Amino acid sequence: MSILPSATELLKLALNKAPDADVNSLHEETYNLILEHRNQYYETEVDAFLETLNIGKSEKAEMKKGLLKPTVNGYSNIMEKISRRVSQSIQPISGNIAQLCVERELMKEGLKENFHFIKGQKKRTDIVIYHPNISDQIEMHRVEVKNVKMRERAVRGLGFDGDSLFGFFNDANEFTDDTVKIIDKLCKKSGGFCYIPPTTLKKISTKSKFIRPNTLFGKDMAKFVKGGKIL
Repeated sequence: MSILPSATELLKLALNKAPDADVNSLHEETYNLILEHRNQYYETEVDAFLETLNIGKSEKAEMKKGLLKPTVNGYSNIMEKISRRVSQSIQPISGNIAQLCVERELMKEGLKENFHFIKGQKKRTDIVIYHPNISDQIEMHRVEVKNVKMRERAVRGLGFDGDSLFGFFNDANEFTDDTVKIIDKLCKKSGGFCYIPPTTLKKISTKSKFIRPNTLFGKDMAKFVKGGKIL
């Protein structure tokens, strides 16, 4: 069940209610419709849950009232408050876990933090790998770390903030022909690669020499530290 109608459907419903509304009134009416549909969705879900309980009608009515009651801190009901807090807590933790996993791959190859690599916030990226060359200058390789969904921001991160992209991407369908072409172009320019899970890589129909199993990431970065190149 979809929580909300599409934007087009919501606009049509708002215009049916107020065909002569100006742009601001129309926008406000669509927002009110969003709230109505959200509340209807919660009510439907609560009713379905209560039907599974072996309690009387009065107890169900009282429980429904409590579950759908607005909270003192502005949420429409306690379920929205819980789900929002869980979502907001999981997102940064999940991102931190992803980066720690990548750092572990580097350390397994003998690379040391703050010597061979650093956390790259100052370089507008997640991790920076260093290679000292013969002229005593430092070459670096920037790595963007992403979680399970690639979306547009991952490719954008490879284009602007990273030379390589390490992801735990679990949906091969995100790697369309066009997306793979963009990845190839960006990696060819940066000298890096897009590292993804082997199981996802096997499912991608468009093959690319710039998309590698993320299980090889640590070894590749160790090669960069030693020789200034990945391959």
